[in-house]
Amino acid sequence: AALQDILGESALGGDLSEFAALLSARRAAADSSDEDESGDGDSDTAPGDDSGRQPGESHADYYRRLYPERFAEEDTAAQAAAEAPVTEPLALVTIEDEYVQNLVLKAFERRPHWRVCTTVPAAAEGADMDESLEPYDLHWGEYEHLEFFSPRFAAGHFMASCYYNRKGLIRKGHLAHIMEKWRTKNPDKAPLAPKSYILTLESGKENDLDTSFPAALARSSFPGFNEGQGAGEARDVVDDGNVWILKPSVTNQAQGICLVRSEAQLREAIERADDMQRAGDFVLQQYLEPLLLDGRKFHLRVFMLLVGNLTAYVSPDFLAIFSLEQYAGASLDETRAHLTNISHQQVLSLEDQHRCMRLFAETAPDMMAAGVAADEAEANERIAAVQERVFAIVADMVAAASSELTFQTRKNCFELFGLDFMIDPEWGVWLLEANAEPDLSKAGDRLQGVIDDILQDTLKLVVDHNPRFPSTAEAAAAPVRLREVYQRAGRAW
Repeated sequence: AALQDILGESALGGDLSEFAALLSARRAAADSSDEDESGDGDSDTAPGDDSGRQPGESHADYYRRLYPERFAEEDTAAQAAAEAPVTEPLALVTIEDEYVQNLVLKAFERRPHWRVCTTVPAAAEGADMDESLEPYDLHWGEYEHLEFFSPRFAAGHFMASCYYNRKGLIRKGHLAHIMEKWRTKNPDKAPLAPKSYILTLESGKENDLDTSFPAALARSSFPGFNEGQGAGEARDVVDDGNVWILKPSVTNQAQGICLVRSEAQLREAIERADDMQRAGDFVLQQYLEPLLLDGRKFHLRVFMLLVGNLTAYVSPDFLAIFSLEQYAGASLDETRAHLTNISHQQVLSLEDQHRCMRLFAETAPDMMAAGVAADEAEANERIAAVQERVFAIVADMVAAASSELTFQTRKNCFELFGLDFMIDPEWGVWLLEANAEPDLSKAGDRLQGVIDDILQDTLKLVVDHNPRFPSTAEAAAAPVRLREVYQRAGRAW
């Protein structure tokens, strides 16, 4: 359209001399302007000339002094803003879990210059803001409560506690795809996650497994099971490297997850899946032998905070979550021995709760008792090494995910995630999955201080250290225990 305005319809495919002459004239004018700005201001005065600029006076101040009428409206607005009374920022806190809601409200109580409202917006799913609510500066609430489609969110006028599009992290199929791409691009580095294949049933044929299952298996490039001599049908051995774990991409709390060692078992597991699980992807992930403490399998729950566009922080307080069942001798069907998700365990007492979850830093005695560490010093060295490896994996994971369309960042968002890791008998560390809106209440009363510290650090980074919000000098200087592991660098033009 711009070329048509300059050249006319007939010239678009013909002589470009007129356009070339125009560009030459624009270039000459620009060069002349550059020379004027780099000169010493002694040239003759002419319209647009800034030779009357005072020593040390910027171009902006000079033109504002020269043409005050052009800036009158802007100056009036700036003066009105400066004279307006300073209002305390408003936080909207709408977390359905009462345990977490109370901890966040408690964190804001330590910031008396903040006002807090707990009313859920009525228009969260619409394009407009809830007009009954005073415009707020921060909303910490459920994903469904956040007014992502409002003009104020688009303009960055409030901080939101979730990213709108983060499927690349929290959908098992998306994350497995990203981790496999990272493995291919970095063949000389240790992999971040177990080898995985993605099975997707053809849309509309999810219930016709005779057709859709073989096709999905072929598309996944899965090399197949080692089913020689009947080993594929066994359900009581897990140490031959032929066991795989099947995870529906959209599940949580270990629902629909099972262990398989043959194509027949894999198909049976998909047949048992519900319609919602079949509509998404399935991740077939290599089942790794775990490091055992007290004869039981465990995984690490690690809390990660993402802020803005984009910095990643990790809490150094890892939680070790154990199965309550002995691992040795457990068949593939005894899922409580293999799936350590706390929602999958039978926690019937406070003693069970302590056996099921404690700080990873508290497991040094278990390491010595299991013979995987000679003494407390070696155990603590192992714990520190695992922490450093987790920090490195998180950095690589966030860097890989942030370059994908399935994870889009915004400067006015932040979010807490729960990451699950496993340690193998050789002390290798593996990323299993990432979870949005992790259930912090599972930490219980004994570990409530850990969760409280994480929420406090979150507000320090999102609020106290943020120049857009007022803060006390004490709050701004308060140390943060969360470890910064990744910051996306700006891209040059």
